[in-house]
Amino acid sequence: MPDHKFFLVRVCKVVAAPISRSHFDRLFLRPGSLSGTARTFVVALAACSVAASISAQEAYRTPTEPEPPAEPPRETVYRSPSELKKLSLEDLVDVQITSASRRPGLLSHASSAIDVVTSEDIRRSGVTNLPDALRLAPGMQVAQVDGDSWAISTRGFNISTANKMQVLMDGRSLYTPLFSGVFWDVQQAFLPDVEQIEVIRGPGATLWGANAVNGVINIRTKSAEETQGTLVYGGAGNEETGFGGVRYGGRIGRDTFYRVYVMHHSRDSLTLESGGDARDDTHITQGGFRIDSKVTADDTVTFQGDAYGGRFGQLTGTDIEVDGQNLIARWTRHLAKDSSLTLQTYFDRTHRLIPTVFEEDRETFDLELQHSFRSGRHDVVYGANYRVSHDDIGNLGPSLAFLPDEKTVHLMSVYAQDEWHLVPEKFSITGGSKFEYNSFSGFEVQPTGRFTWLPADGQTVWGAISRAVRTPTRIDQDLVAPNPSTGVPAILGANRDFESEELIAYELGYRVKPSSSISFDFSLFYNDYDNIRSVEPQGPTGRPILLQNKLTAESFGGTLGVKWGIADWWRVDGSISILEIDFDRTAGSADPNPGRSEANDPTCSFMVHSAIDLPGNIQFDSYLRYAGDLPSPATPSYLQLDLRLGWSPAKNFEVAIVGRNLLDERHPEFRGTTLTREVGRSVYGTFRWSF
Repeated sequence: MPDHKFFLVRVCKVVAAPISRSHFDRLFLRPGSLSGTARTFVVALAACSVAASISAQEAYRTPTEPEPPAEPPRETVYRSPSELKKLSLEDLVDVQITSASRRPGLLSHASSAIDVVTSEDIRRSGVTNLPDALRLAPGMQVAQVDGDSWAISTRGFNISTANKMQVLMDGRSLYTPLFSGVFWDVQQAFLPDVEQIEVIRGPGATLWGANAVNGVINIRTKSAEETQGTLVYGGAGNEETGFGGVRYGGRIGRDTFYRVYVMHHSRDSLTLESGGDARDDTHITQGGFRIDSKVTADDTVTFQGDAYGGRFGQLTGTDIEVDGQNLIARWTRHLAKDSSLTLQTYFDRTHRLIPTVFEEDRETFDLELQHSFRSGRHDVVYGANYRVSHDDIGNLGPSLAFLPDEKTVHLMSVYAQDEWHLVPEKFSITGGSKFEYNSFSGFEVQPTGRFTWLPADGQTVWGAISRAVRTPTRIDQDLVAPNPSTGVPAILGANRDFESEELIAYELGYRVKPSSSISFDFSLFYNDYDNIRSVEPQGPTGRPILLQNKLTAESFGGTLGVKWGIADWWRVDGSISILEIDFDRTAGSADPNPGRSEANDPTCSFMVHSAIDLPGNIQFDSYLRYAGDLPSPATPSYLQLDLRLGWSPAKNFEVAIVGRNLLDERHPEFRGTTLTREVGRSVYGTFRWSF
C-alpha cells in the first residue's frame, strides 16, 4: 500500500493507540525509508541577520501611481524610503477589516482578537504559499507535516486534520464536511492579488457558523479594478524548484474591470528523519478570472472563478491526483450611507484520488443573503444561508471505507447581530446568535455577547463570551476499518450518534498606542470544551473501537503583539503566544490516550520581524520564529530565521533573494507516529514585473 500522506492515515492515528502493533501494521502498512541525503546550501545573506533579526515591521499597502484618464491604473511593487516617511503608525494599526462584524470597521475598535496579514506583508516576506503566509499572523500555529500537508490552527487543537477553524476565500468556505478541516495542499492563490488575510483568534460562530470554534481565517483578494495591467512573477531555488505566474487586467467600457491569471508551483520533496528522500514532491497549476462591474451608482456585481489540477508524490506507490473548479457570483446594493444588501452564491467541485486507497468527488452549492444597516445607535447585520454538499467516495483499498459511500448533507442557518453604541465613541455592547440546522447533528444555537470600551484616545478594552460548536463529519460518523468487503472483523466501527463538540469561550483584550511610534495588542482567553471526540474500546476484547464524545477539555492562554516604528526607514513588530490545554475523561470513558490524538500544540511560540528600507530602493526583512516542544507525537522545539533582500532597480520591477529555515540543515515541524519528514533549509530567487 502506498504511503498515503493524507488525512485518512492521520485520522486512523486517532485510534492507533489502542490497536495492537500487528493490527496496525496490517491495516496501515508502514512505508520503508530510503538511504542517502540531499544536501542544501545557504548564501552569505545569512550574515545580514545580525543587523535586523531582532524585530519586524507591520506591512503597508503599496499605492497605485496616478495614470492618465485613458489608461488603467498601474501597480507598483515597492515603497521607497521617502514614501515611508509619509506613513504614521496609525496608518499601519487602523487597518480596515470586515471579518469581525461582516461589515467594514477599524481593527483597533474590534471586540475580538484579530490581526491582518496585508499584501505588503506577503510580498516582503517572500513566502510562496498561503500556509507560510499564515505564519505571519500572531498566535497562528502552522507546521508542515509533509510535502503537501499542513497542521494549521490557533488557540490549540492543532493536528494534521485540524477541525476547529472556519476558512474562507472571497466569501467561499474552504472547509470540507469530510473532516471539518481544510485541504491546504489545493488552497492556492495568486499571491500578488491577495488584498489581506484577516485572522480571528477565538470563536466567530455567531456570524460565520459551525466550525468557527477556535478562529476564522478570511482571505480576501483585490478587486479587478485594483489589478489593472500585466504582472509577471517567478522564482526558483533548491527546495522551491520552480514557481511563477502571469496576470492581466483590463476594462470593458467605463465601469467594468476584469483580470485573468495562470500560475504554477513545483516544490521538491522533504527529507525523512532517517535521511532518505520522502518523495513527496508537489506540482500544481491553477488559473482563474475575476470581473467587477459597477452596474449602477448603487449596484456592484462580482463574478470570479478558479480551476486547478496537480499531483503530489508518495514515498511508495502512484502520485496523488487532485483537481477542482469553483465559481462565485456576488451582487451588492448600497441602500443608504450605512446600509447595504448582499446576495452571494457559489459552486465548488473537488476531486481527489489516492490510488488503491481512496477517491472523492464533491460538489457544493451555497446561497447567502445578508443585510446590514444603521438605525440610531444600532449597527445591525442579519442574514440567511443555505448550503448543500454531495460526495461520491470510492473505497478503493482494504484498510478503510466510508459507509455509505455516497451522501448529501444540508446546512441551513439564519443569524443576527446588533452592535449598540450606548455611549457613542466610548462604550458599546454587541449581542447576536446563529441558528443552524445540519444533517449530522440537527439544530445548533451559537450566541455571543461582547463589549468595547474606549477609555481614552488610543486605548481599547474589549471582552466576549461566546458559544460555538464543531459539527460531526463523515469521519466521525461513517468511517469504518477495515473495509467490510475484506471479511475481516471491524476494528473501527461507525457511530451515527456522534454529536457536536461544544465550546464556551471567555475573552478579554486591551489595545493601546501610548505614542505615535508604538502600539501594543494584548488578549487573554479561557476555553471550556465539552463532548470532545474520544476513542472508546467496546466489549471485553476492546473491539470494535468507536469514536464518541466522552472527553472534556479546558485551555487558557494569551497573545501579546507589539508594533514599533523605530525610524522612518525601520519598523519592527513581534508577538508571543502562551497556551495550556488539559483533557479529562467523562464518566464511562475508557479512552487510552485522552486528547493526545486531538491536539499537539506548543506551550510557547513567538515571532520577531524587522523591515528595513535602505538607500537605492533596497529592502531587507528578517523573521525570527520559535515554536516550543510538541507533546504527542513528541516533536522538539525549533528556532528558525527567514531573510529576504529585495531590490527595485526600476519602479515596477523587483528582484529578491529569500532564505528560509536558515539556522539548521533540516528539522521536523510535526512528527508522525510511524514516519517523520523534516523541513530543509531553502534558498531561492524571485522577480516581479508589472507593466
